[in-house]
Formats: sequence, structure tokens, C-alpha cells
Amino acid sequence: MLQIRLFGKPQVICDGTDITPELGNKGCALLCILFLRGGDYYAREKLAAYLWPDSAVSAAKYNLRYTLWKIKKSTDTGEGGRSLIKLDREYCCIDRAYDYICDLQTIDEIDPETRSADELKRACDAFGGELLEGYYFNHCEDLNELILSQRIYYEKRKNRLLMKAAELYEQRDMLPEAVGILERVMEYEPYNEQLALRLMTLYERGGDRSRAIRFFNEFRNRLASNLEIYPGSAITQKYAELKAAPEEPAAARTDAPGLHVRTYCIRAVPCFWMADAVGKLLDAIGYDVRPDDRTLLRVLGAIQPAAAVCAGAEGEVTAAPAAVAQAFIRWLTGLAARQPLAVHIRRTGEMDDVSRGVLEYLLAERPAGLTLLTEDGGALGDMSSGK
Repeated sequence: MLQIRLFGKPQVICDGTDITPELGNKGCALLCILFLRGGDYYAREKLAAYLWPDSAVSAAKYNLRYTLWKIKKSTDTGEGGRSLIKLDREYCCIDRAYDYICDLQTIDEIDPETRSADELKRACDAFGGELLEGYYFNHCEDLNELILSQRIYYEKRKNRLLMKAAELYEQRDMLPEAVGILERVMEYEPYNEQLALRLMTLYERGGDRSRAIRFFNEFRNRLASNLEIYPGSAITQKYAELKAAPEEPAAARTDAPGLHVRTYCIRAVPCFWMADAVGKLLDAIGYDVRPDDRTLLRVLGAIQPAAAVCAGAEGEVTAAPAAVAQAFIRWLTGLAARQPLAVHIRRTGEMDDVSRGVLEYLLAERPAGLTLLTEDGGALGDMSSGK
């Protein structure tokens, strides 16, 4: 069995042996050109011009013959002289009857109309990178242009397959799977308004209106800063509808499961709420600190001396507010993942700016196992209200 990978770092494995070094870069490029051709014959003269454009005609033909010989020698099955490539004096092509698997051919043969969402997603995962990733051939402009154009083509094909998978997931009401795929496509098409609108709609359908609003703001800023343009009417109208929609009433959560701690805010003291939360949580869990928490607690020691002592820190520990905030979020969400936590917060309107930023993040992301409550046990609402 011959296994050929042309996406990502090229690799050719014959019966478990990696023969890529024997073929060399030009050999891999030759295979790529022939697989792009499918099963059709390719003129040897044109192949030589692609791969050795600066060589004399006789030298280019010799180089091509030698490269084809190496491929045949490395892939010859010994059964009637069959090898991966069929050739005659003027043409050559891939022998489709040969026992091989090639990622490029597999991807070409995918029919999105007959595959399930899971199959399409797995197929896209098999891309593994760009076509002939990292390859560039000096003085071979036509070859480099061919590779570049095919990279663009297959990136678009992959995104089309992913979009079809997302559509199928939507039809099955599997919204998290659909959102994950569209977010993946958005990384390659960051200015696609139709895709952005579709994502906003899915966020809303999933009950995460605030995420849809944040996404629009990020998308608008990206367009403005990078392209100096602004979103069109359709997506802007969707944003206006989301902003105008009434807030759902917050339900009381006095029965929230897990450990409950009551924390306080003082605006004049930077990071006070985080310091209070760290101290009370550590008291509540009996300073049972996992080894992987210790580095975080050293940073948190800047706002909570007890944490520094617990972590074995020597002397005062200091850190920038951003580092403290990030460390606190990581530690708190990690703790909540191990056991449910309900944090009651008194007077959020008096919270310092750094702690307020952390709380806004937690309210938006809603980490698993963590419940944020008002002093009387109600669910904490939008921070912009100051409640």
C-alpha cells in the first residue's frame, strides 16, 4: 500500500517505509502535478518545462526521466512491472489501478450532497495544511503560480465543505457544532459579512444574545481598522434588533449548587473584590491547593498575601493588573470545574475597574460550575447597570 500526503508537509510512505527523501522536492512536486491532473495524461515536455525551466531542453528531459525513474523504482510492485505512474515516450499519468491512497484525490472525490456532517468535518480535518506546505522552487515561476492557485482553490473547497457541514448540523439542531465550524471558517474569511451574520444568528438561537452583540462589535472594529469600511445594512440591522430586544428577567438562584461564598467590593482599592474572593475561597476549601495552582497563586499573592504564603512565595509578590486578572480567571474557572461554586457579590456598583473587567468577562463566558449571584441570591445581571 502506498500512502501519499500532499497537504501539509509532503510525505510518501510505501509499505510502511518513508520514501519521501528518495523522491526529493521535485519528485513530490511532480506527483502533485499528476494528481492535480487526475487520471489524464500529461505531456512530458510540459512537465519538464514546469520543473526545470532554466535548463536546456535536453537537460530538462534528462532530469524528468531520472525523476520518473526514481518514482517507478520506489513504487514498483514487482507484479508485471506495475508502478504508480504509467508513461510512454511523450506522456505520463497516475495509474488509478495502483494500490494507493492520496489525500488530494480523496478530497477531490468528496460529494458534499451525499455525505453526513460528521464525514464532511473529518474530511476537512484531513487537509492537514496547505498544498505542498513550505515548498517554493527557485526560478520556477509557472510551477510556483500553479501551486499558489491550487492552495487558494483547495482552501475555498475546504471552506465550502465546512459550510455544508455546518448547515447539516443546523438542520439537526446541533448548534454548538455548527457554531464551532463557522468560527473555524471565519478565521480564513474574517471579512465575510454573510458568514458573520450567520454566526450572530446562531449565537442568538443558542440563547447567547450578549455573545452575538460582542461578535458584531469585534467584526465592525476589524472592518474599520483593517479595511476602513463599515458593516452593511443587513448585519447592522441584526445588531440593532439584538440591542433593542428586552432583557430576560433574572431568576433567583439561592438554590445554586455547590460551595457558596459572600464577597465584597471597594472601588478605591485595586483588585479588592478578587482579593476578597481568593481569601474566602481558600478559607472555604481549607487551602487545599493543587500543584498546578501554585504558579497562579504566586501571582494572586500580589492582591492576597494568604495566597502567596500558601503557594510558598518568599517576600512580596507583585504583578501587572492584566496578569493578575488573567491569573485570577484561570484559577477561579479551574476551581469551579473541580467543584461547583456560587459567589455572592455585594455592591458591584462600587467595584474597582480591574475587578469589574474580570466580572464582565465571567458574566459573558459563563464558565462551567461557576454561578455569580447578587447579595440576596438573585442572578447577577448586566454590569452596565451597575447592579
